[in-house]
This record gives sequence, C-alpha cells and structure tokens, in this order.
Amino acid sequence: MGLIRILLSVFSLVFRTLESVGFLWDFSVRLSEFIYGKQRGAIVSGPSNPILKLPAKDIVQYIKQRRMTCVEVTQAFIDRIHEVNPLINAVVADRFHEALEEARGIDKVLDSSELNDEKSVLMTKPLLGVPVTVKESLACKGFPHSAGLVDRKNTIATKNANVVENLLRAGAIPIAVTNCSELCMWWETANNVYGRTNNPYDTSKIAGGSSGGEGAIISAAGSVCGVGSDVGGSVRMPAFFNGIFGHKPSPSIVPNQGHFPKGTSEAFDEYLVMGPLCRYADDLILMLKAMAGPRLHELRLDEEIDLSSLKVYTLDIEGPFLTSPVEPDILMALRQVCSFLQERYDATVQDTHMSLFQYSPLIWSATVHAAENNRFASQNLSNESEALAINPFTEIFKYVLGYSKYHYVTLTIAGIEQVRAPLPNCLPDVASNFVKMGVELREEIQTLLGEDAILLYPSHPSTALSHHRPSLAPFNFSYTSIFNVLHLPVTQCPLGLDRNGLPLGIQIVAGRNNDRLSIAVAKQLERHFGGWDSCYPGKNSQKKQI
Repeated sequence: MGLIRILLSVFSLVFRTLESVGFLWDFSVRLSEFIYGKQRGAIVSGPSNPILKLPAKDIVQYIKQRRMTCVEVTQAFIDRIHEVNPLINAVVADRFHEALEEARGIDKVLDSSELNDEKSVLMTKPLLGVPVTVKESLACKGFPHSAGLVDRKNTIATKNANVVENLLRAGAIPIAVTNCSELCMWWETANNVYGRTNNPYDTSKIAGGSSGGEGAIISAAGSVCGVGSDVGGSVRMPAFFNGIFGHKPSPSIVPNQGHFPKGTSEAFDEYLVMGPLCRYADDLILMLKAMAGPRLHELRLDEEIDLSSLKVYTLDIEGPFLTSPVEPDILMALRQVCSFLQERYDATVQDTHMSLFQYSPLIWSATVHAAENNRFASQNLSNESEALAINPFTEIFKYVLGYSKYHYVTLTIAGIEQVRAPLPNCLPDVASNFVKMGVELREEIQTLLGEDAILLYPSHPSTALSHHRPSLAPFNFSYTSIFNVLHLPVTQCPLGLDRNGLPLGIQIVAGRNNDRLSIAVAKQLERHFGGWDSCYPGKNSQKKQI
C-alpha cells in the first residue's frame, strides 16, 4: 500500500497544481464555448405567491383547517413550474390534470358538513394535499421511467415504487417527475433523453446530480418537497448546489424497490438509499416518516434531542486524494457553524484525524463495485436478461464523433468494468484492501460518533460549477460518497451564499440510525443562518453572505 499511497499523492499533486493554475479550466471554458457557444446565466426570479413559500407542515394544517383549499395549493405549484421550468429544465413529465382532480376530491370531502369515515381518515394523513415531485428514476405509475437512458425512453412505469406508495398513503399529491443524470451515475444532471438541468441561482451552473431535477425545482419553489436517490451523494450534492436541505437516511429504512438502476445484492441496498429534499428542515422528519418502511421505529424520530451535550468533530486532513481543495468560503462557513454550536450549546468542538478518509474515492469505488461484482454499469446497459448489449469502446469512439446515444461517464464506467475483469489477479487484491479499509473506517467513525456526536464535513470542495466542468474533477463527489459505504445518516444544510451568490452548505453526519440528531442540528442552523428562506433564487436584496 506504500507504493499506492505514493502514486496517489503524486497524482493528487499534479491534479491540484493544474487546477490551481487554471490550465484545465481555461482549456475547458474555451472548448465549451467553441462547442456550445458562450453562455450567460440567468437567475430565476423569486416566488411572488405566498403559498409557494410555505413549508409542508403549514400547508397540511391550512388545508385541514380550510384556510386554503387543496386546489389552490396544487394550482400554485403547477403555475410556478410553468414559470420556471423553461429556464431550468428540471421537470420532465407531469400529471397536472390528475393532480388537480385529486385535489378537488380532497376538498370535496373536507368541505362536507358531515364527519364521515372518509373525512376522518383524511384528517389523519400527515402530508394531506402536499404537492411533491419525484426523481424520474423512481417508478411512478403512468410516468416515464428511463433514468435518462435512450434505450428506455419509452418505458412507462406500470406501478409505483414503494416509497411513492408510502407518500400517497400519507396524503401527498405527486405532480411531476424530475430529471436525473444517465443511470444516476454522474454529479451533473444531463442525459440524451431530457437534456440538461440548470441551477436556478445561475443557469450557467450545474444543478448537481444525480437528483439535480429535484434540487433545482424545489429550490425554485416549483415543488414543496421531493424524493431523490443517493448512492454517492445524489441527494446531498443537488441539495447543496441549490441551497436546500437534503437527507441521506440510515440504510434499509426507506425502501429501494422500484428504483432504476437497481443493484443485485443486499450489500448494494445498504449503500443506495432514497432520501427527501426539502426547503425547510422541519419537513425532513415529516417526509422521512412518510417515506419509510416498517423499520422506521429504529430511528426513534419522536425522541427529544438534547443538544447541550453535543460533541462536534471536524477532520484535520487536507481532503481525499484525487479531489480539489475546499474553497475558502466553504471552510469559513464550516468554522462559523462550529463557533455557533460552541456559543449556543456549549458544544465541544474537536479536530479528529482519520487518515483513511484520504482514500475516500477508492474505498467507495472498491466497495460499491465489489457489492455488484464489478458489473453495475454493464448490467444496467443490457436488456433485462441478456449480457452487455453494447461495446463501450466502440460507443466511446462514436461519442467523440458525436453519434453515441450514451453519456460518456456511463461508457467510461462500463469500459473500466470490462477491462478490469481479465486483468491480473493482483488487482482484485488491491481492491479488497480498500474494501477492508472501508470496514475499518466504518467501525472507527461509528465508535467516535456514538449517540451524542456529529461530524461536520464539506458538502463539496466548491459551490456550483459551470456546466461540463465536473469532468475536470471527477472524484470530487467523494466528499459525499464515502458516507454511503460507511452506513451513516447525513443531513445537508444550506448556509447562505458565497461571494458569487451561490449556495453554501455543510454535511452534518451522525451515527447509524441517529438521523434525528443530524436533523435536529440542521434545524438550529436553519434558525441561525436562514436556510433556503434567506437566499432563495431571485431574492437579491436579501442575500445573506458568509
């Protein structure tokens, strides 16, 4: 491992040097402008309808108290989607007509003077009348279910994913499905079925991935809450880039059934989780309860949290190998969070050294691919029961010529999987070493966090990048992905804007099944730093900067 560490250090040094002098970035900008033309970003205007600014918990109460109708709420969000979607391209299919019909049905029952069984049942539903959106990779009956793959563009879901069924039972009204990256494999949301999703704070910037459509439409007040999937940060990165809250739950709490692409092993189902994205921290618990399966009780979400004994850890490492250094504004935001928790709750704040975090990209990659026998991309590009239906190397050549129907990241991963299989036996041994490191790190951090501690960790090394730039820093998703293989719950919390008017944020990590602690801390940070409400798109006069 000594030789590997030396090589990684050299690669990281070269990568960061090139990035710091701007060589790769300048080349990328010029190439992008040559291919796509010069881009000028727009800012999505803030919502004017007061309904659009309400959290889900208030909407539910107002509907039940008949202070507003379900139709009013649903129509407000439909109108907002019509207004903002041409700019951000987040919603890719809708059921506006059906949603309004369902809203009218709810209003009819609630307006009845009789207290019948149907009305009594509706009054118990925790998300009654709340319009929600769902990532297109999750099956919603009657909706496209392609995960951005051209070969699946005509695939229509015949039944709902379990998590969607759970939301329906809670009274939510799905109004649309949203864009994702092809096969959910990249942290910029773009594919050859629906195109690219833009950031509402600046449309020349990425919305993140793979749940970028959810992050963008919720941030732009076109949806109250939404559902994303996360195997490497696909809930948290879009939440970060778009200035909203996102939560990666502890494993096996929210059902994965109905998601495409899907894994084939129980181990992979521990890494892939479905999580809520919301504008307000209070809605995270509401959504998590509604989305969860029969193991919800393990989270003890209704237990009171005493933050007076909180322990706060930060990592004193520079950052994982092969990733960019963290920007100063993000580090400043992290320090301000530490200071606030110290002053407000007398929390103990301490740097901790976990050297294995340096190997985050390799630990995640080795662990996830070991769970799927190194064939995740290959099996999901194939037909249901056939072997790999494409030659990724031929397709890469076609991509260079502009003729491939696949995204280059998907092809790269599929190509690596094919090349790796026949290589010498030493490579599986190297990969298994990184898997063992992951197990060791999982045990170490779980012992550290226990029941009363959190880890504060950057959500990403930079705020939202310009389109196409993630290709220059492909491993930067490691800041989020490592926690999937560590089985830990993580809440992404917005923290105002950086000097360029783009959202800042922080990951709040807690011990397994201690989701209530990371969410409780996020609620306090929202009260102090303002959350989405202090910096939503278009609110230029009230932007809060760190």
